[in-house]
Amino acid sequence: MTSRWILFVSVRHFRTKRREKGHTAGVLSVLGIAAGVMTLISVLAVMNGFQHSTIEDILEVGSFHVQVTGVDPVSAARQIGALAGVRAAVPFAEQHSLLAGYFRDPVAAVVRGVPDTIGSDDEGFARSLEIVSGRFALDEPSTVVLGEELARRIGARVGDTVELVGFDLIQGAAAGAALVSPRLDVIGVFKTGFLEYDAGWSFVSLDTSRSLLGTPAGTVGVKLRDRFADRVVTARIRDLFPDASVESWREYNRAIFGALRLEKTLMMLLIGLIFVVVAVNIYQSLRRSVMERTEEIGVLKALGASPLALQLVFVFEGVWIGAAGATIGTVLGVIVSANINRIFAFVERAINAVSVAAAVAVGAVSGAGVDGGGFSVFSPSYFYLDEVPAVLVAGEVVTIAVVAVLSATVAAYGASRRAGRITPAEVLRYE
Repeated sequence: MTSRWILFVSVRHFRTKRREKGHTAGVLSVLGIAAGVMTLISVLAVMNGFQHSTIEDILEVGSFHVQVTGVDPVSAARQIGALAGVRAAVPFAEQHSLLAGYFRDPVAAVVRGVPDTIGSDDEGFARSLEIVSGRFALDEPSTVVLGEELARRIGARVGDTVELVGFDLIQGAAAGAALVSPRLDVIGVFKTGFLEYDAGWSFVSLDTSRSLLGTPAGTVGVKLRDRFADRVVTARIRDLFPDASVESWREYNRAIFGALRLEKTLMMLLIGLIFVVVAVNIYQSLRRSVMERTEEIGVLKALGASPLALQLVFVFEGVWIGAAGATIGTVLGVIVSANINRIFAFVERAINAVSVAAAVAVGAVSGAGVDGGGFSVFSPSYFYLDEVPAVLVAGEVVTIAVVAVLSATVAAYGASRRAGRITPAEVLRYE
């Protein structure tokens, strides 16, 4: 007997509505796998979107891809910028300070000194910063650009003056020096969408950083065309400056990126438990199918079918269940991920419409005004984002689909072992 009959019988079992009960269990198995695949793809797409946004903000605005210290930053930036694979290289200075505006209560903030031309030198930096008001122009002396949330906390707007006290100045005052609080004119307010920067960062020019805060440029921040080529570029920089300290984003962002990776892994494992539940359902469904088809199995064995061939019939039936569920779930997951904001908007409109109708009905009965509507699935005021980001990674989508099929296949293999142990004599004795 050829192996074609195995595929033929398994497909027929999968498609036949021989037992309503069994058919329902098969449909539920397919739907369970589809729901698990769709949920996992959608959740991971949203997590990828949030994490991608966070990582891009950290690398483009704050940490750079590579940081070089122990060199003359101005001349080193020119030499590093000429290396292959480098997109931008800018010198910068940084100090933790206290800023006070109209509200007088000082707020801790990072004050970073950057070149006046950073907007044109580093396109990634300029792209990641949205200027809410004013402009990002540091060529004027004693000017500062504040994060949007930081400006709100200290009560500062464009055109106002803020006082700045660096921790180095505080230490100098403790040693007996006069404490001088430089005053800076707010020339712009920016927003990145990353609360840590918007609530605790500000930018001044390198000249302002050096003259008012006594903090000259001491580090070169390097942006790469491909951040995953950091090992190659850092090796080139070390060849160029043997005595310099060179660190990549993998090293000084290890803690936060490790936390993001762990968060994603745990989420995959938790949602992946759906496949375990569905696999148990498939196992029970196919075990019942084996029992219901005992006579057929006995006849096939009498005709020469081997125990392995009979097992494969039910294993392939599990494969078809897994493949059907994975296909449906993948299509739905991609559709949901690509239209997540439209889906949220539709849900909001539907719930608000029902809420308004209920409020009108209650008001008509009670004679009192009742508020309705106002429900929001995703509020930018709470989540600090204008929309839900979603990023699909092809490798993850394929992996989820393959795991779904494998879980169904393993469950089917466990259920099929009984089919191989059935003997024709035992079955046909009572026929």
